Amino acid sequence: MSGGHHSLRPRRPAGHGRPRPGGGGFSLVELLISLGLMMMLMLALLTSFTFIARGDRSLTNYGDMNAQARLMLERLGADLRSATDVTDFSTTSLTLTVPSNPAVSATHDVIWSYDAATQTVIRQDSSTTTTYTRDVETFAFYYANGNNVATTSLVEVKQVQVSLRMLRLVAGTITSEYVISAQYTMRAKSTTH
Repeated sequence: MSGGHHSLRPRRPAGHGRPRPGGGGFSLVELLISLGLMMMLMLALLTSFTFIARGDRSLTNYGDMNAQARLMLERLGADLRSATDVTDFSTTSLTLTVPSNPAVSATHDVIWSYDAATQTVIRQDSSTTTTYTRDVETFAFYYANGNNVATTSLVEVKQVQVSLRMLRLVAGTITSEYVISAQYTMRAKSTTH
């Protein structure tokens, strides 16, 4: 061999196989892998966001249903404690005679009723009708005498229990459910006539 060093490797055309100036780029496989990982990360973030949003909506619904039920029970309790008579009752309706003034010199009728079609509980007196709760799935009044024994007698009724179940749906899914039951004793009502 004469004075030079020969390589046994075949020559490549210029520009092929040499690193690009500035460090080079990514191969197609590397880009596809990173794109797949980014898509999985975005899917995980979207799923987390959806669950957080649903949980927030559920908490808001629960708080609203709790506030509605509390206001209804407070008003119903006040009416029942001051009622001097029960003039009609069923499992979904109750008519009470309550004082119109603090001196109890005048009275008026108050009707509490559940409307299954609109899923609302309504209080009606001589001048106003007020909806106290919405989204009420089930509702029932139960009546008992002074010994806490169920009764169907207008004269014997001394205790009233109310039970209700409220539901809120978001996108067809139950997100919140609130069940409550309360029992009241009618202090001002006589059980003899």
